[in-house]
Amino acid sequence: MVATPGSGCIKMDQESAVEAIQSFTCRVFAALMLLCSAISVHSAGESVTTGPFTRSAQAPIDEAFESVTSGRNILDATEDWRHNMPDGFQPKRNSSYPWGTTSYGEEELWVGTIAQGWCVWPVQNLNYPMYLSTYESKFTGCSPQGVLSSPSLIYIINPEDGTSELIHEGTLSSGGEAFRQSMEKHDEMSAMSIMGLRAAGTYGDLVFFAGHHLHSGGEGWLRIFVFNARERSFLGYRELRGDTTRRFKTITDRQGKTGFYTIIGAETGMTQNGDGPTVMLRWVGTAEQPFKGGDYRQTLDGKGAGWDVVSGPELDGNFGMIGDFKQFTHIDGSERLILSSASHPHLYDPDSGERAPSKHGSVMLLSEPVPDGGWTRDNPMSFEIVFGMDRYDPDVRGRWGAKWGTTNIHDGYIYFGTYHQGTSAAHSHFEIADPELFEQLTDTDEGLQAFLANEWRASSVFRMKLQDLQAITEQRKAPELLYGYKEFRVANARGEWQTVPNGLGVEPSFGEAGMGHPGNIYSWTSLSHDGQLFWGFFDAFSGAHDLLSMADASRLLLFPGYYLPVPYWQYFRDNSQARMLYDWAESEMQVKGMQKEFGPGGDLVVFEGNGAARVLTNNGFGNPCANGVRNVEVLNNRIYFATSSWCNLSDRAGFEIYEYRRALDDAER
Repeated sequence: MVATPGSGCIKMDQESAVEAIQSFTCRVFAALMLLCSAISVHSAGESVTTGPFTRSAQAPIDEAFESVTSGRNILDATEDWRHNMPDGFQPKRNSSYPWGTTSYGEEELWVGTIAQGWCVWPVQNLNYPMYLSTYESKFTGCSPQGVLSSPSLIYIINPEDGTSELIHEGTLSSGGEAFRQSMEKHDEMSAMSIMGLRAAGTYGDLVFFAGHHLHSGGEGWLRIFVFNARERSFLGYRELRGDTTRRFKTITDRQGKTGFYTIIGAETGMTQNGDGPTVMLRWVGTAEQPFKGGDYRQTLDGKGAGWDVVSGPELDGNFGMIGDFKQFTHIDGSERLILSSASHPHLYDPDSGERAPSKHGSVMLLSEPVPDGGWTRDNPMSFEIVFGMDRYDPDVRGRWGAKWGTTNIHDGYIYFGTYHQGTSAAHSHFEIADPELFEQLTDTDEGLQAFLANEWRASSVFRMKLQDLQAITEQRKAPELLYGYKEFRVANARGEWQTVPNGLGVEPSFGEAGMGHPGNIYSWTSLSHDGQLFWGFFDAFSGAHDLLSMADASRLLLFPGYYLPVPYWQYFRDNSQARMLYDWAESEMQVKGMQKEFGPGGDLVVFEGNGAARVLTNNGFGNPCANGVRNVEVLNNRIYFATSSWCNLSDRAGFEIYEYRRALDDAER
């Protein structure tokens, strides 16, 4: 074991300027060639955007960082690190994902984060070796211990002037001590639990957040936090059994009456066991007592938590998590929901590989009309299946891991896209569904490479006319495939890869899945506004440029200040599945003549009319650290996009907020 030495800290008067980066060198094929991507890093206050955007805000510095293995790193989000950075330390921004966002009034953007999301993504979703999970570069300092010890934070951002306010004891008018306690773990929580704030919503003066965590038995739980935004007070929290929730939504009936809803669903994406319920909940508390009443009693104390179950028994236990749900006006004049349901995580039995007959794969659901007064415990929501992944992807085993991403209604169409969670999607699900065939396909290096490539899926984007919903439901018509796969490589029972047309029997109207980029695996967020449909992606390979070429993974952190050396770490890195996938994806982009587009930085496109999407940015708004567009909010009729980041070091690290400027866009065209 090696321990880093401890010493006192010397404070500087001002934050050290980060040196300009002249070039960012990306490895193409090991020892064969280098791909250079010119990346200019500016000071924190300087505009660095490309495209019709201006940067409105950035995640504040929350840590003084010496090194990833140091025992002297100082994590304190309340400190003014910009003016008090110790000598020999550098700024670190751990709030990388604006996981849950909501607006209050016309000036406040509330952001719930998950800390250092990218630091766990390669291990969980690219099969990057766990023993290389401690790594450091000019842009990242990552370790599992760092992720587990970095709390999720809530910021209130005024995007107009870029100011931010951290929610903590000192900024709350009341409930400060209770809020501090609410972010702590209890005895029943797993040591591997991460309290990521995945969902956010506003109802009146109340702001809700939902945080994920695990109990020691692998059960997924949700911690619901409630604030009074007007009074800046914390009203408390409750814990509900549930694997995940992605959205809080206000639903309006035809008389203009509203209700506040969320849908919790079964999932294993955060290492839950997948036994959680899938139910729609309606909030029945009050502004003064937000957790009073409700018949959902799967709580730690077995008492009501302010939520009623308002879905029927056909949903729970048969469908997986609902990734998105949106209200729209049907052609019959009724108000309805379109819901995107992932496959149930127990679609196949992990012991036998048998398909569960009552459980569904990934499907799009259409609700019945919203009744007067909304859905209640006495009048629960019913629905029907409109479209399923089985009608598109012919890979019976692999498509189990595919999910639906963002959904939106625009100009008489419902648009929806897919989500593929890297190696946690088809790769791991296939092994459960058919372990013998999986072993046959992957028992050689060549076979494993083929399996990784053939089971990878970039995001496909569909749309369906509102007037065609019934015909699509009855399978007399099909959705239009805008971007996707004309054909798939599918393994037969003999372990042979065959080319099979997609189940729709059509070519994509506008282009390949992921806009031609294999890394665009997630249709992450969307917004229909003023005749434009914005569509943001997550790029799975943005941070891999750094991880596989620039980062040093020669030390494995045991606990702060103590680490073990990792012999031959470069060999293991360069022979990992993550490397195989990266090299394959890069080769695909080279063949297409899209080498430049393979550089780091997430994509945002816009649909206007019925034609192909127009690219607004394919380089993270000019910031290579921005690997995806996670959320979007409209304040005072101005559009703000919240980006995720694979960087926690450098001036461009942490989440950012960008404003779309229509006038700039029009001038550039």
